[in-house]
Amino acid sequence: MSSRANAMIRSLTATLGCTALALTSIVLAGPAEKDLVSQAQATVPDVQHGMILYLQHCAACHGRRAWGDGPREIPVLAGQRESYLLQELVRFANNGRQGSDMHGPIMHEILQPPDVDRSQAFRDLAAHLGQASHNPQPVHGDGQALALGERDYNRGCTGCHGRDGEGSERGAIPAIGGQGYSYLLTQLRSFASGRLTHPAVADSPVALSAEEQPAVADYVSRLDYLSSASAR
Repeated sequence: MSSRANAMIRSLTATLGCTALALTSIVLAGPAEKDLVSQAQATVPDVQHGMILYLQHCAACHGRRAWGDGPREIPVLAGQRESYLLQELVRFANNGRQGSDMHGPIMHEILQPPDVDRSQAFRDLAAHLGQASHNPQPVHGDGQALALGERDYNRGCTGCHGRDGEGSERGAIPAIGGQGYSYLLTQLRSFASGRLTHPAVADSPVALSAEEQPAVADYVSRLDYLSSASAR
């Protein structure tokens, strides 16, 4: 990793943490990204090589097990949907998240070395993370408003993310059940403020009030897809 990338990581981690993957299914920006995803999907994944790449380029922020870091708002990647991981790796590598995500430049820099900036590497990384052991102890909120969180989640989120927060390979919809509370809350607040985009559907996260956002984040953090090995 370049000294410039290291400096950027230290600077942003000190403030908001090295947030990487926004929890929404984002349409690919253009034909070049779609072509690269198609090329990656056509390769045969090498999970062992993906693990090596992950340890070399990603573990410093996301942890050796890819369980993230709750206090630093770094998301869990272990067990995430492979199609979503592959899509987002391509978007970061091609600056597709530039402007909508303050951490896009960091991820873009990290994905520039020749050993990771290619379709085979993207497929290997996504395959490794998709099969990685799930985090048994995700970080939760205070548990004081779970009924409110459950109501809002079931009303506005299950149509895409599923009842258990499992997401879907079809459409590259990320799994969010069992994701860290602090990261989820930051994402919901970013959707509400407009810093991150989210599909404009009725009862989407952009419509949640300041009271509802932590309730939903806490409820979702307690769903078991990303925290239970049997969730699949």
